[in-house]
Amino acid sequence: MPGRSASPACGALIADEIGLETGVYGVYRLRSLYQPVFRISSGRLIPEGLEASVLPLLDFTPLKPEVLFSSVDSAAEGELQSLCNLMHIGNHHHTGQEGLSLHLPFGPALLRGPKALDHLALAFARLAETALSPRSLVFRVSGTGPDDQEISSRFIETIRSAGVRIAVDGFGVQPDVLEAVDRVQPDIVNVDGSWFRRVANITSAVRLMRQMAENLQRAGIRVSIKGIEDPVHLLAAMSVGADLVQGDLLAGPKEAGSAMDLRPLNAARVLRDPRKVVVSLSERWRCGWPASASRTKF
Repeated sequence: MPGRSASPACGALIADEIGLETGVYGVYRLRSLYQPVFRISSGRLIPEGLEASVLPLLDFTPLKPEVLFSSVDSAAEGELQSLCNLMHIGNHHHTGQEGLSLHLPFGPALLRGPKALDHLALAFARLAETALSPRSLVFRVSGTGPDDQEISSRFIETIRSAGVRIAVDGFGVQPDVLEAVDRVQPDIVNVDGSWFRRVANITSAVRLMRQMAENLQRAGIRVSIKGIEDPVHLLAAMSVGADLVQGDLLAGPKEAGSAMDLRPLNAARVLRDPRKVVVSLSERWRCGWPASASRTKF
């Protein structure tokens, strides 16, 4: 397969005859996965974005992303994350959903240290190469410690000036997430799916979350709830007043190059009989990976 320029210091991207890219990182091969993000509007679920994640393969066997990232030391983690994001940007047009925004993870390994702005420059160069509009991009960031305030502030300012949107991850599981929201003033706050599933049946928790959502929305910040795996979760998300929802109940992740049927969904129909949803509810990870398996943010 022909080579393609790309890369942080380690790893590379290669493209096949149609331009679909695969990452190469040591013994691993990397592929892009995309899971739809839906906007709730008048009882309908409208596809609005695609959240990217990596599918690592070792000897053609799919692995969980945490296996890949646990195999590198902290110094190399940022390079690996950056390589994955470059691949996700390059493969976005192979989803056949160019009108949808692209949500990319920019975790602590990319936000911290002297190379943070270098990683950002690589991503912007890739945007220019692929003609993807910066406004169609959403960078998912998480809270950073006090030692990282200066670099993260410069990072956020650079993102803002380019017109890229920002989402803060980890509501419910990261203790400093509200501090990050105050500092960053993001466009979106992402509610952690594993946490939300635990509280979705608790009336008082849903009521408090609705108050939180209203406060954020008054500030112009949208609320996204991840990990929707059951109609109960969707009903709770709608009760909270979430703007965006995502999860295997609605549509599972698919590899770049796979066909995606992303017609709008009727929320009442999903709640009434999930077996009749237009998008298959049986979407699963390859080789028996359960759809309920936790997702990493990389």
